[in-house]
Amino acid sequence: MRYRSITSFALATLLTLAVVPATGATVTTVVATPAARSLPVARATSVPLTWNVTRVNSDGSSGATTVLSVMGTFRAGSPAGPVLGTNARSLSQTRAQATVTLIPLRESVLVPAAVVQRAVDLGVGRVYYVRTFDDGTGSATGAVEFRLSGGAGGSFGVERLAVAFEDGSVVDVVEPGTDLRARARVTFSGSGLLRATWEVAEPGGSSSRPLYRPLLLVRRYVSGRQSLVLHSPSLPTGLSGMYRLRLRIIDPEPAFVLPELKYFVRAADPDEVGAMVASGPRSGASLEPDTLFSWAPVPRARAYRLEIFDPDRGDQPVAGVIVDGERSETALSEVTRSRLEPGRYLWQIQAIDGAGRILAQSEPRALFVPSGAPAAGPR
Repeated sequence: MRYRSITSFALATLLTLAVVPATGATVTTVVATPAARSLPVARATSVPLTWNVTRVNSDGSSGATTVLSVMGTFRAGSPAGPVLGTNARSLSQTRAQATVTLIPLRESVLVPAAVVQRAVDLGVGRVYYVRTFDDGTGSATGAVEFRLSGGAGGSFGVERLAVAFEDGSVVDVVEPGTDLRARARVTFSGSGLLRATWEVAEPGGSSSRPLYRPLLLVRRYVSGRQSLVLHSPSLPTGLSGMYRLRLRIIDPEPAFVLPELKYFVRAADPDEVGAMVASGPRSGASLEPDTLFSWAPVPRARAYRLEIFDPDRGDQPVAGVIVDGERSETALSEVTRSRLEPGRYLWQIQAIDGAGRILAQSEPRALFVPSGAPAAGPR
């Protein structure tokens, strides 16, 4: 497409229209064919269009009339949205007047890749090509909707979403002011524009219906079957208590429940940490897919943290999970189990209050991961 000023022909036609006496005839509607179509994002695309302009002559006047569109405009999100670019080519046609005249005007419009990229940068999935047609008496506007898509086949969708903190853990307890971040690995099918938001629910809300607020909007064009790693901004750690974090995918909408991470910001622990009773599994038991960890409830517990330690690697947990305070048992997910290589481990349960403080904890118990268990990743 060439971006240029109004052509001399279009200017001359406008001057002609300006001196034509007003009659009862006027342009009433503009309908584009096709009204909508998909538009590949990765390249410029030429689209053939027909503008069907209807002109109504209400007073029976005769003579020829010219219908003119000076230029076309690309807009983001709606026919009245921000301007992304223009097409300086004019369209015109002269017809004898009739009671109702249908005037088809054809063009092949080139949609530049730069125009589509501007729409992607704005986070919109549709571009509208708009023209206004005028006959010197009245005018009407029509638009074509271009839906952004990829050049690869298949519908655009989310196949898998895994979220973890930057160190690979799925639970964390940190001190106030810690620079804590997370990452999400998302696998897609097809091509299109991803729109997602990192969101956090801070302490003080309802545990059954947490109130999330946005942290960062993500817009990314995905081409073909692709796996992306998306990084969160620095997470809030100013208030003590339990936080929830998620990557909410807006488009394409996933067909599964979005995973969430939980983390605690510590407050000062009580001078004395109480004892709590772990019900199972027994000390020395083997870890199986259906192994259930259970405990006796602790008053005022907002959550429970199950931690698993490798005795040869110090007192930092190598795996764990956090569950709501209403629960008194949990099993390890396949992802958590995969972090454990065959060998001997210790596990314990801690009760956490609403400020992130440890109320009580159980005595460590031995746990064996058999050699037939799935291999863990790099240690």
